[in-house]
Amino acid sequence: MNKLVQGFLVTGALLGASTSALAVPVTWTDWTSISGNTATGTLGGIAVTVTGTGNLDGVSQTGSGTNYWAEPNAADPAYTGGTIDNAPTANEQVGLNSANTLTVTFSSAVNNLYMALLSVGQPNYTVTYDFDQSFTIDSEGQGFWGSDATGGVMGAGDTLAMQEFHGALLFDAPVTSMTFSTAPGEYWHAFTFGSAANVPEPGSLALLGLGLAGLGFSRRKAKA
Repeated sequence: MNKLVQGFLVTGALLGASTSALAVPVTWTDWTSISGNTATGTLGGIAVTVTGTGNLDGVSQTGSGTNYWAEPNAADPAYTGGTIDNAPTANEQVGLNSANTLTVTFSSAVNNLYMALLSVGQPNYTVTYDFDQSFTIDSEGQGFWGSDATGGVMGAGDTLAMQEFHGALLFDAPVTSMTFSTAPGEYWHAFTFGSAANVPEPGSLALLGLGLAGLGFSRRKAKA
């Protein structure tokens, strides 16, 4: 077998482990107040305000309590399986327990905005989030209450139908405000927001593979 081909095959086998090096540290929102239909917090130095048509539920959003952002399966992480290096902060989330329409505002634009979702929907019970802007699913996996039975079925680029979804969405365009609706009602699910200075481009994974393959080939050639 051609040594260059061998280098590409070896790189392909190892690339999964190498991509973790491309994950970026994310700053998650510190929720300071959740009362009635309003939640406020800070995302780094940016003020975050969430206002809903219905009440919001913190469920130990600050201080001690159960870490609902846990990732019980290292082989199938809900939040750190994509470009995120660190899962959301324990006990920091905004909970929902009824159908709601929410408006989120940021005091300045967030260039790489993540939204982590926690236990949205249940097996055989679909809850849909409908946003006013498009997103990509950055990661999805096993969370505190299991894994999504639907695999995160997307609608027209700005909706997500979920059955026990634990994962993270990425909004690439600078975001100063967004509106999204959730329906139907569910006993409890939650979300939080995070940001990163830079997010790896999808093409960077391919470039990394080419670089590793070339390095492996050059070393073999030097030994020959």
